[in-house]
Amino acid sequence: VGKSENIHHLSASIFDSLYSSNISLNINIDEDKTINLHGFGIKSIEWNTFINYNKSIRTIILSSNYLSYIPNKIFSNFNKTLINLNLQDNELNCLNNNNFLRYLKNLRLLDISKNKINKIISENFYGLKRLDTLILRENKINSLSNNLFIYCQKLRTLDLSDNNISYIDINAFYLLNNLKILLLNNNPLGEYILTNKLFKSLKNLEYIDLENSQIKNLLPFLFISNNNLKSIKLRRNFFTINQYNLYLNSNMILKQTFCGTKSLIEIDLVNTNLKTLDICTYHQIPTLRRLYLMNNPLDCTCDLFYLKYGDIYRLLINHLNNSDQINQNMDIYLNHWISRPELRRHLENAFIRGDIQRLPIELSLFARCQTPKQYNGYEIDNITGIYNQCIYRWIDIEQQCKNYCLFNHHIENYFITNNSILLQYKLFIILLNNFYLFLIRFLFFL
Repeated sequence: VGKSENIHHLSASIFDSLYSSNISLNINIDEDKTINLHGFGIKSIEWNTFINYNKSIRTIILSSNYLSYIPNKIFSNFNKTLINLNLQDNELNCLNNNNFLRYLKNLRLLDISKNKINKIISENFYGLKRLDTLILRENKINSLSNNLFIYCQKLRTLDLSDNNISYIDINAFYLLNNLKILLLNNNPLGEYILTNKLFKSLKNLEYIDLENSQIKNLLPFLFISNNNLKSIKLRRNFFTINQYNLYLNSNMILKQTFCGTKSLIEIDLVNTNLKTLDICTYHQIPTLRRLYLMNNPLDCTCDLFYLKYGDIYRLLINHLNNSDQINQNMDIYLNHWISRPELRRHLENAFIRGDIQRLPIELSLFARCQTPKQYNGYEIDNITGIYNQCIYRWIDIEQQCKNYCLFNHHIENYFITNNSILLQYKLFIILLNNFYLFLIRFLFFL
């Protein structure tokens, strides 16, 4: 049987034939410890397909086939050795009756992306105590239930991107203390399901992707429990004023959202309709190095410039002794310094000495101002000579931001109460939709 020919039904005899020819599998199984059945057109597979094969297989690839069901015990020969299982791009619509996973106690990577799975429950992952990476990208999952991943607590990467998730139980990620990467991008999440209690268990989270998730705003102190969080991706959300801002008497987007983060290095806000930034939130993140702001209608005020230049100016001013020079030539002096390549090294030494609280924040290349008129179309990095117009505002910022990120339990309780009502409504709609689909299938088979 050649690989160019589709194998609609895979049995032990056919697999033995493939293995004996070896050319058909296009791989040396003995050396690589891999069974590669990618793209063979398999529609069904027998439970004893691998029964005559007793090698210590570490990887099985069944991707790009037409499998809608995986038999129990099909991988029983490899229970102790199988580490990677790739079922990407098949026809699986549910895992509830597929108990083949529970025997794979040493499995590290499971890829079930590009299938038709619409629901997952905690029992689907029973026995996967050593699972490190779970990829469920590009399915039709619409909700995440309570304690969903309780049987795979060693997960470090969880990919749920490109699904239909609109409801997440507040304890869905419970006990995922080892999780480092969480991908939720391209789901209709909205902002109401995202609370700091949802992320509370994720103590070691380093990267979260919320791109294109229909988010209009986010809660204050959203990531306060995620002390190891280094990167947040929020691009392609359309931020607007909503009920959060009305309650806080603020017209600011993402007000205090990143307060309390202790390791955050970069925030991706590309193409999010941002006009202004909540200056004190970013001022209170000493580790922050990069803000990606391209494709936004930015209002380039002194607050925005402060993030990049405020500490630089204050440091350089401290090195000037002549007050006349400060008054007359400050912009020229500062512009000259800012353009010098050795400035970064100078700033890093000042940061180590404690002369400045944080290093300047890079505001990304190609981020352009829309307002005010004199800066329209200018890239932020190309605007200089702003010391004289901004110095008094920058002095005020230091005092204004002093206690800005103190945690407020009253605000948190208000949001949780209101979000719970909205979440219950969304869950009801999801359950109603699932019942409707079940009823259609039931009537179809009558």
